[in-house]
Amino acid sequence: MGFFDRFSGPPTKDKFADLIMAGIRRAGEKRKIIYDPSEFRLTVASEKGRAMFLHNGFAEYCAVPKAERNKMVARFVRNWFVAEKSIPDEFQDASHDLLPAVRERAYFAMAELMMQLDGKELGEIPYHQLGDHLAIALVYDLPEAMQTIGQERLDKWGVTLYEAMEVARENLGKLQFAFIGPKEGDGVYISATNDNYDASRLLLVDTIRQFRVKGDPVAMVPNRDTLIVTGSDDVDGIISMLALVKAALQKPRPMSGLALRLDGDEWVSWMPPVSHPCYDEMRVLQIQSAAQHYNQQKELLDKLNQKNRTDIFVASFFIIQDKETEKVLSTYCVWANGCLGLLPQTEKIAFCEKDKAVVMVDWDRAVEVVGSLMKPMGVYPERFRVSEYPTDEQLRAMGAEEPR
Repeated sequence: MGFFDRFSGPPTKDKFADLIMAGIRRAGEKRKIIYDPSEFRLTVASEKGRAMFLHNGFAEYCAVPKAERNKMVARFVRNWFVAEKSIPDEFQDASHDLLPAVRERAYFAMAELMMQLDGKELGEIPYHQLGDHLAIALVYDLPEAMQTIGQERLDKWGVTLYEAMEVARENLGKLQFAFIGPKEGDGVYISATNDNYDASRLLLVDTIRQFRVKGDPVAMVPNRDTLIVTGSDDVDGIISMLALVKAALQKPRPMSGLALRLDGDEWVSWMPPVSHPCYDEMRVLQIQSAAQHYNQQKELLDKLNQKNRTDIFVASFFIIQDKETEKVLSTYCVWANGCLGLLPQTEKIAFCEKDKAVVMVDWDRAVEVVGSLMKPMGVYPERFRVSEYPTDEQLRAMGAEEPR
């Protein structure tokens, strides 16, 4: 029995962390490794910003067959030492190994909050926005892993993100890739490369425009190894795409349950009309994605406020469901009287005042009447800072009603 075979079944999180730390030490790490069970990560106390979050690795380890776990742990161990690999000082020397990486915007926003919580600086990670909820960052591709390129590195190279990204896009097009698609007629196209850059192939718009689809190309990227494309007018294609997306979102490292439509050379966020047979299903995926990101954000903001001893109410993102059918009806947040609050953007707002009944108002109507009291923070996902509470007259103007 090998060292990595000591667990016959999935370990606990703490045992998994012990397993990875032991592997890192066996590979030659001499510095003290600190395990933080509350954040489920490993750090080196003496090194600024150095951290390995274990959530995705643990999920992947538990998901694969036992025979593949040794190789997976070995890969995690190699990833620990990626920071030791030097990126060339000259752009020309590094350019051949640059690639674009598509990630959720929340990926970068949460990383920044985590660094603030640790009292460290992440350093600016420049990216291009892709639709409303995705982003394209630049990475230096290594056999073991990827290193994200920060603004400081671009400045040293003397190039802009746009210039470096153009090179990265060219490199992406040179990689071998394959799509599984219909042998004839219109249908659904699925990436089939599994090299961690399938989501990035959204950028190969010339290739995607050649797909035979009904209407405009519509795409979804539930994880970095899954890109699915069909047509905006293909109901059967969208139904098939959604089934694939929901299955992929259950796998480790989920990304997005939101759709994009190709408009010229640009991808834009897309939802079908309310009358579309798939509208309700896509709306649920949209709400679930928003809830996941807002919940992660709230957890980090609460910890940050506690650390800074700041009294701020970070409102939760609530989902209203039919008690019998469990159908998603709406979303809401709570605007409480008498405290500074940070509101997520929801479909409704529940106004809460001591000794009075809670009243519900549509978000858009609230913006019309008391929008001046709601200050966007400029974060992702967006929150709105509120310190004043609406007057009774303003509540009546909003048509406030008690929740049913």
